[in-house]
Amino acid sequence: MLALVRHHMIGSILMGPGGSEYVSIETAISLKKAGFEVYIDSLGLRSAEKLYSLCEFYGLNHDELRGVGLGYPQEEPDIVVNTSGDVLSGKSHVVYLHFPSFLEVNTYYPAVKGFAKTLGNLYSLLNNLIFPFYIKSTKVFLANSSLTAWFFNKVYGINPVVVYPPVNIDDIIGEEPLPFRDRERRILVISRFSPEKNLEKVVSIGRAVKERGIDMRITLAGAFSENNGWYLKKLVEEIEENGLSELIDLRLNISRSELVKLYKTSLVYVHLTPMEHFGITIVESMAAGTPTIIPRNSGAWFDIANEDTSISLPYTSVDELADHLVRLGRSEELWKRLSTNSRLRSLSFSRYRYHKEISRIIETVVGLWRSR
Repeated sequence: MLALVRHHMIGSILMGPGGSEYVSIETAISLKKAGFEVYIDSLGLRSAEKLYSLCEFYGLNHDELRGVGLGYPQEEPDIVVNTSGDVLSGKSHVVYLHFPSFLEVNTYYPAVKGFAKTLGNLYSLLNNLIFPFYIKSTKVFLANSSLTAWFFNKVYGINPVVVYPPVNIDDIIGEEPLPFRDRERRILVISRFSPEKNLEKVVSIGRAVKERGIDMRITLAGAFSENNGWYLKKLVEEIEENGLSELIDLRLNISRSELVKLYKTSLVYVHLTPMEHFGITIVESMAAGTPTIIPRNSGAWFDIANEDTSISLPYTSVDELADHLVRLGRSEELWKRLSTNSRLRSLSFSRYRYHKEISRIIETVVGLWRSR
């Protein structure tokens, strides 16, 4: 059986790799393990060198992708899986929805402004116009969170099957986490350096840390594309204007090993993006035993934390976030409870769980065709 995994999100080409590219690769791996001949068709992935480079970025083993083809296969595929979740990848049998791409961009990325907002709304309009026709050819809709599923049900009456994204915790979970007193007094933020991620909030957090005398520094790390040079410049200027250069450290395009070290040695992880549909970096932090503080209005709070304050601490304002930082910095008992519970919770989102779930669904779809 021949399977095609399609991923054509323009944003990943312009702004750098993110979670959806990772999902496309893991989907290909899961289908290969299930015995399919697999191809990945992606605008930003046209060479083996690029594929293996992404493997290193996501901490994956090259061998898992040996034999996976790139581009559209010469023969018509038996099953097509769209992992970008929008209309740009064309008609597919299985569509994995990541976010409500048919809504105005500020609905799910409220921080986007200017040209990025215009481009985002054009993208949403395209999806809004074409999606109703697109639905007819899809056999199964999947959603990466209950928040994403809720949006699609509300607008289109679609009830997607919720399949949480894969999270690579293989290189994080193996060692016992560092205890509270051995951690660096660091607030860790991991995000792609692009305008939809609301990174300006790190300035507000920095001001709160400074004003309250919280004994912690902030490290903001993640993938950076030169296309977002203007955004990085704006962010640096805001940090400098607020006198926070000594407090906030920016780390661009760090290696996977550096990222894992930050997860393991930081005192707390903070997620900035409101309305986040899931949040892979949150789970990675939890696997390192690093307590997390996440937006209450996000899929992360509903699905990752189970709305449980013994797993993660939610916030709706910078003041509330700062309160959590003060509590975690002072209470080793609170920190340890969150560290232990979140680490156990992270096991529910492993990449192997995803491999089993996604391959089982696709094999079921293929089996139904064969029985006709």
